[in-house]
Amino acid sequence: MQKMKPYTYTLHTLHVVITAFMPVSLPILSLQSDFPCLLIIRGIPGSGKSTLAQHYMQSIPDAVHCEADHYFINKQGQYCYDGRKIKRAHEFCQQNMRNALSQGKSVIVSNTSIRLWELTALLDIAASYDITPHIIHCRGQFTSMHNVPADIVARMALSYEAHPDETCYKPSFLSYNCNKTEI
Repeated sequence: MQKMKPYTYTLHTLHVVITAFMPVSLPILSLQSDFPCLLIIRGIPGSGKSTLAQHYMQSIPDAVHCEADHYFINKQGQYCYDGRKIKRAHEFCQQNMRNALSQGKSVIVSNTSIRLWELTALLDIAASYDITPHIIHCRGQFTSMHNVPADIVARMALSYEAHPDETCYKPSFLSYNCNKTEI
């Protein structure tokens, strides 16, 4: 895979762009000046993944937001989940990710990715483009926008496997590393 030509943004310029548009509570990442970049936002349903992704979308030039849930949005804009198609939804998300990265665009992926094996495909795609992803564990406690039953959300929370390089983010003006060190 041919490495994409970096944009002309410097790290300082990118930091200014990101901090100018983000609420103070969002984690400021040390994004490389080489684009494209990849953010992977993971967490249980209702943790604020999609909202956090939208905030980053406003801050990263030409970024593309990929979610498996986008597969379930019909032409009328309605969310129509079908659990039998979840594998296809993730393949759709991964293909959109590849398409954007191949065009030199940054990508923000927001999926639950509860188990580490669920990150494997995303990390493999990042490696194929020679990109080090930034992984954020979103830990808000909101109502699931897709009405995932509370018992399933609780089960997912108990099954969560942390990635050693992820940054934890709780959307309440508190950001911290998963080892509880504040950033």
